[in-house]
Amino acid sequence: MKSRSILLIAFAGVVCAGIIISCSKSNNNSTDNNTSTNKAILTNIGNTIIIPSFQNLSTAVNAMDAAIVAFNASPTTITLTAAQSSFKDAYLAWEACSEFSFGPASDQSLVTSNVNVFPTTVSTIQSNINSGVYIIDAIGNLNAQGFPALDYLLFSPDNTTVLARFTTDSKAANAKQYLAAVSGGIKSKATAVLNAWLSTGSNYISQFINATGVDAGSSLSLLVNGLVYDYDVILKNYKIGIPFGKYGPTTLPQDPTKVEAYYSGISVQLLIAQVQAIQNIYLGASGQGLDDKVASTNIQKNGSPLNDVIKAEFTTLLTKLQALPASLSGAIQNNSSTVNDAYTEVQKLVVLLKVDMSSALGVKISFQDDDGD
Repeated sequence: MKSRSILLIAFAGVVCAGIIISCSKSNNNSTDNNTSTNKAILTNIGNTIIIPSFQNLSTAVNAMDAAIVAFNASPTTITLTAAQSSFKDAYLAWEACSEFSFGPASDQSLVTSNVNVFPTTVSTIQSNINSGVYIIDAIGNLNAQGFPALDYLLFSPDNTTVLARFTTDSKAANAKQYLAAVSGGIKSKATAVLNAWLSTGSNYISQFINATGVDAGSSLSLLVNGLVYDYDVILKNYKIGIPFGKYGPTTLPQDPTKVEAYYSGISVQLLIAQVQAIQNIYLGASGQGLDDKVASTNIQKNGSPLNDVIKAEFTTLLTKLQALPASLSGAIQNNSSTVNDAYTEVQKLVVLLKVDMSSALGVKISFQDDDGD
């Protein structure tokens, strides 16, 4: 099995290459003459989903960072609870942005490989705190930053220990410094990405809307590849499969400690938020979405319109996820049949999105995973 960090970095490279291709084309519609439909979809998704999602994230991480600053200034049960609550809000907001790993997000490293590599490596975090010397965005620090590092610092193993970490521990000052550095890093990235989408100077929203083809580097290709990667590799493999002991055809030892948000216990909330975000992209919220283009092809799946099958599977999957206990790690240990039911539906939607939807849209999936699905 490949190292997760290597796989994530490799995908980031593919995304960057795609961006370069996109910027070099003045009218990227050579493989799809339905430019007006594609432009309508990109306009709606860009303005009503992508930008509002990054706005929400920026607001949430600014609130989180302010709460962490207040906690560092006066570590008490009250300020810790406030920091924990704002952290959860920010983490949930991230799930609606992780699909958009191209353009400004790639430029500013606001991507999964920089802000959401889990499980976090506690030994690296502790080493950084002990020494007080680190580069927060260094490649060797990918497993010790972002939301997973905050998850550990603010929740593990209990509030009493957390408060001691930032008050009576001999390295409390260093711990505060590290907590602030991790939080501040997320804040600065989120602010920069939002500004890039909104800036009249960079005009990225215009670039996004006008790259209307479906070939590599087009906005539709970047969008679909980012969405499918986020769902197939991150959600299916890393959020559920590996902790549950499944990786493609391979059976692994179950390890509930490898779930997302292990320490705060909000893993299922994050799963649901991510699926809802992907569903929202597919449906285009209340406007033109990928579903409209899929429906226009009249492609059938097992005797039913493909678009109807995809929409129904989203509903079924969300029902299965909502049936899980709040903590996925606990569910793996105590409700394995419920987890298996959810994982089965996750796999079904992978095929629908990665194979059927991409084919209907005329978009080639340009990343490769190694789980054999």
